Amino acid sequence: MNPTKDEVRDYFIAVLNEEDDSLEMEPHCGRCDAHLNEDYYCENCRRNCLCLDIYCKTEVAYNKVTRLLSEQEQFKKFRAFKGLKE
Repeated sequence: MNPTKDEVRDYFIAVLNEEDDSLEMEPHCGRCDAHLNEDYYCENCRRNCLCLDIYCKTEVAYNKVTRLLSEQEQFKKFRAFKGLKE
């Protein structure tokens, strides 16, 4: 289930690193789509972001993310989506 257009949620873009098969998670602000630094603070919106949605660029990345989310109780609030945010 994709979020509605009115629903503002901060998010990661998941990219699979083909060299070592690891996931790279790029955090973004859900309001302005700005890339976030390690502190998850958006300079544009002047707010702290909480990334709970994960958009996966590839099917392989999506499969890896969903497996990770299902295996780890600490990630139960996260949601995974195939493709990039619209």
